[in-house]
Amino acid sequence: MAFTPLTPDDHLAHLGRACDAFAARLRTGDLDARVPACPGWSLTDLGRHLGGVHRWARTAVAESRSGQKTFDDAPVERDQLVDWFRVGAGSLIDTLRSTGPAAPCWTIASEPHIAGFWFRRQAHETVLHAHDAGVTDLMDPAFALDGIDEVVTVMFPRQVRLGRTAPLPAALALAPDEGGRWVLAGDGTAPCPVADATVSGPAEAVLLLLWHRTDLDDPRLTVSGSRAAADTVLAEALTP
Repeated sequence: MAFTPLTPDDHLAHLGRACDAFAARLRTGDLDARVPACPGWSLTDLGRHLGGVHRWARTAVAESRSGQKTFDDAPVERDQLVDWFRVGAGSLIDTLRSTGPAAPCWTIASEPHIAGFWFRRQAHETVLHAHDAGVTDLMDPAFALDGIDEVVTVMFPRQVRLGRTAPLPAALALAPDEGGRWVLAGDGTAPCPVADATVSGPAEAVLLLLWHRTDLDDPRLTVSGSRAAADTVLAEALTP
């Protein structure tokens, strides 16, 4: 089965659901609970981070510039934190909807510099952090496949471009059960049909692997070819 990217409307729908789910988690969860995927952070810290990212992305779309990303003055008391998070999320969604995906704006990608980048990026950012907070039912297969594509074609090449990781010394293919095939290799900018190893399994598990939310010992995943090559690739900072 071929991979079909999600549309901006799809991204916006996933973003809205994930924002609602995360806000509900802030409303009812243990705000002091540790977040294993974000070492040193509590649920409060994660909420403050995600609320700040939403405000930063809104500035990128509305003002075409990089604004403030961290908000040290964000509230920590539950009711105020939930309200602050919801205001930021709502403002981001309203701005994306009113601006439209084709509008030019500042982005962190090399190209194209359009608002559609933020439709996709903020959907994946929010769903992933909702997963970090314990909301694990937001990644349907189509969304996970779209996230794998974003890592391979956007996030990993950016990591190399910014000097955060070196070009890969081995090539790793990703073959999710639901379709599509990608290869992580070199600096991420050139096609590489031949791989040293292949990881297969449900798209959600493959996506979580790329974001270091799981590892190759996950029973849902299978490695063929060189396990050492797969380990080498996955040890790198493929994402921020």
